[in-house]
Amino acid sequence: MSTPNNLKNIEINGRQLHYVEQGEDIKQPVIIFVHGSLDDYRCWQFQLDYFSKEYHTISYSRRFAYPNKWIGNVAQDNTIEGNAKDLVELIRKLDVAPAHLVGASYGAFIALYCVSKHPELAKTMVLNEPPIFQFLARSSIKEDVELLQRYRTYVQSPTEDSFKRGDFSKAAQTFIDRIMDIENFFEQLPVQDKKSLIDNAKSLEGELESAHPSFFTIEDVKQITTTPTLLVKGGLSPKFFHRISDILSDTMLNTEQILIPDVSHDNVKFTNIFSSKIMEFFERHN
Repeated sequence: MSTPNNLKNIEINGRQLHYVEQGEDIKQPVIIFVHGSLDDYRCWQFQLDYFSKEYHTISYSRRFAYPNKWIGNVAQDNTIEGNAKDLVELIRKLDVAPAHLVGASYGAFIALYCVSKHPELAKTMVLNEPPIFQFLARSSIKEDVELLQRYRTYVQSPTEDSFKRGDFSKAAQTFIDRIMDIENFFEQLPVQDKKSLIDNAKSLEGELESAHPSFFTIEDVKQITTTPTLLVKGGLSPKFFHRISDILSDTMLNTEQILIPDVSHDNVKFTNIFSSKIMEFFERHN
């Protein structure tokens, strides 16, 4: 994939983060798209094309994601807290607050954590299945603990085994197949999509553990009282993602929840239903 002409970079917390923007009319409301694990700024192009007709859209590559240079230790620095600090600084440096924040998976967790600390930076949030597994770990419900164990044994452990062997391509393949819960999902992808996932395979290593921060609790979520939030689930997504979204829905004020049928986790953001539902949500809160 060639480098787009509109690819820019900005210094954020001592790192150069790359980003693209479309619909740059300063009078337009701003949407910032936050990608999940194994992705980078490129994964949101479908949504940038759609929303840039009415909004100023920004998609950036998080620390350690393509094509950013690596600074520090990925296993120690690629955390929810570190990525959230980057998002805060990005919003402030670009002077786009309050912005609509749209996050997928790990990116949704980052957006949520960011808003829990700095609610003034967000106009709304759209969260696609944030992997807040500590909610399941702290639950007194037996089924929640079983769902967490399912994630650990089916997704996390085999992916970590590939990292221990130094096989980053296999780690990416294992993770995406298991997190989507679709057999041979990776092998069915176009060649360029496979390459994009492998480009970011090493960045996944630090994110596997950092999706379980002990410092983020239900009480933090309860503090988010003024930010309208749309929770988006995929009809075919693993049950542990559905349960986490349900916990958020039951806990947070000012939330709506939608389910997009016939797609799983990472593919939600490529659907026209996702786009149209978000557009309706933004129109109600502009």
